[in-house]
Amino acid sequence: MRFRTRLALAFVVVALGPVLVLGVGLRREMLARFDRQADDRVAGLVRLLRQRVGDDLAVARSRLASLARSLEADNRFRLAEAGGDRRWLLDWAAEAMPATGLAVLQLHEATGRILSSGQFRNDFDRVAPTLPNAVGSDSGLALVRARRPEGSVLALATMDSVLVAGRRYVLVGGLPVDSARLGALAPDPEIAVALELGPVAEGSAVVAEIPLRFGDDVGESVGRASLVVRRDPGPAQALARRLDRWIVVAVAGTLVAALLLALWLARRVAQPIADLAAKTERIDLERLDQGFATDRPDELGALSRLLDQMTNRLRLGAQRLREAERRATVGDLARQVNHDIKNGLTPIRHVVRHLVDTAEREPERLVPILLERRATLESSVDYLDQLARSYARLAPSPTGARADAAAILHEIAAARRSERVAVPVRIEGPVPPVAADPLVLRRIVENLVANAVDALEGRAGTIVLEAASAPAGPVRINVADDGRGMTAAELERAFDDFFSTKPGGTGLGLSVVRRLVSDVGGSIRVETGPGQGATFFLELPAA
Repeated sequence: MRFRTRLALAFVVVALGPVLVLGVGLRREMLARFDRQADDRVAGLVRLLRQRVGDDLAVARSRLASLARSLEADNRFRLAEAGGDRRWLLDWAAEAMPATGLAVLQLHEATGRILSSGQFRNDFDRVAPTLPNAVGSDSGLALVRARRPEGSVLALATMDSVLVAGRRYVLVGGLPVDSARLGALAPDPEIAVALELGPVAEGSAVVAEIPLRFGDDVGESVGRASLVVRRDPGPAQALARRLDRWIVVAVAGTLVAALLLALWLARRVAQPIADLAAKTERIDLERLDQGFATDRPDELGALSRLLDQMTNRLRLGAQRLREAERRATVGDLARQVNHDIKNGLTPIRHVVRHLVDTAEREPERLVPILLERRATLESSVDYLDQLARSYARLAPSPTGARADAAAILHEIAAARRSERVAVPVRIEGPVPPVAADPLVLRRIVENLVANAVDALEGRAGTIVLEAASAPAGPVRINVADDGRGMTAAELERAFDDFFSTKPGGTGLGLSVVRRLVSDVGGSIRVETGPGQGATFFLELPAA
C-alpha cells in the first residue's frame, strides 16, 4: 500500500471519527430532547385530563346532591311511592335531567329496580343495577353507557342516595362525554386523546392511560374503559430522517476534504524524504560528489546537513585513501577499505529507509524516529571519518562463490580426528551451499576447530561439528567443544586482535574468524563458561 493511500486512510479515520461521534451524539441528543418535550406535553395533558375528570365528578356530585335534597323534601315523591300518582314519578327524571344539564339520570330502589329514567322513560320497573354497580359504593366516577330510544349515550357518572320514609333510593347521574371537547385538550396534532371501551390494544402508540370503570346498561355488564393519549411517531421519524441526511452530508464533505488534505500533505512530506533517499542511494566511494546542503529549518534539513558533512569528510578521506592506495604495495588494501566504507554506509542507508518507511506508514512518528536514530547516523559518520584517516588490514572476500558446508565439515573432521580427539559431524537435512569462497569457509571452520583443540589443553575430548538450514534462511554451522571454556572477561575480548590466553599464541585466530564471517555477510556468537566448554554459532548466507 502506497504512502498516499495510507495517509489518506489515516486522515479519513482521524477526520471521520469526530464527525461521526458528533453527528451521532447530536442526533441522539436532539431526538431525546424531542421525546422529552413530547413526554412533558403528554404529562401536562394527562394532568389536565385528570383535572377535567375531577371537575366533572364534582359537578355531577353537586347536581345529584341537589336532586337528592329536593326529593327528600318533595311530598309528591312520598305519595307516588305510597301508591299515588305514578305518572309524576315516571316523568321526574326526564324533567330533572335537562334542568341539571345531565346526560344520564336514573332513580333506583335499593334492589336495583328503576323507578324513573331521564334518558329512557320506558325503563321504569326494570331491574338493572348495572349503572350503580359500575359507579360503586364509594360514589366514585365511572363511564356508563345508558340506553335511549334512539340508541345509547355515554356519560361520566356518579351516584348519590336518598333516604325517604325509612327506605333508601339511589340516584345515578352523569355528564355527557364530549369527544370533540377531549380532543381539543391535546396541545398539538402529534398528540391525540381518545376514549377506549374495553382493554387497550397493544402496539397502538399509547403513551398514557387513565383507567375508568365502565358500566354498559345496554349489554348489562360492568367492565373497563380508558381515556388514552396517543403520540404520532411520524414527526420523530421525520426529524430522524432529516438528521440522518445532514450527517451523511457532513461525513461526505469531511471525507472529500480529508482525502484532498491527505494527498497534499503526502506530497509535501514524502517528496523531500524520497529525494533524500535517492541522493543517499547514489553515495559510493567512487562517487562522493553528491550534495545534501539545504536551508530547511526542520528535522529533514538537519538530517540533510548531517549527511552533507559526512560526504565532505568521506570525500577528504577518500582522497587520502586513494593516495595511500597509489603508494601501497598491496592493492587489496584499497579494495578492503572500499568494502568497509560501503559497510559503514549501510547503517545510514538503513536509517534513511527506516525514515522513508516511517513517513509512509506512520508520518506522525517521523520526528521521534529521526531523533531516536540520530545517534546511529552520527556514530556511522564518525566511523567512516576515522576509517578515512586510517588503514584497515582486512582481506576481501570473493563474490559469487559457493561453498559446500557439509563436505568441508567432513574434510576438516577427517583431518582433525585422532585417538585423543573425536570430531563427529551432524548434518540436519539438506544444507544449501554457503554464499562464500570454499577457502574462506574452510579457514573459518579450521580456525574454530583449532581453537577448540587448544581449549582441550592436551586432554581427550570431543569437538562436534553441526550444519543445518531453515527454509529460505541462512546456513547454521555450530562448533562445540568440551574444553575449559572462557570466563566473562575472556569472552568480552575473545574476538579482539592480538588477544590470546595461550602462551605463544598470536591472538589472531578468532579475530580472523570474525573478519571472515563479516566479509561473507554472516554472524557469529558464542556461549561459554568456565569448565563448560564453548559453542560457536555461525549464521552464513545461503547461496
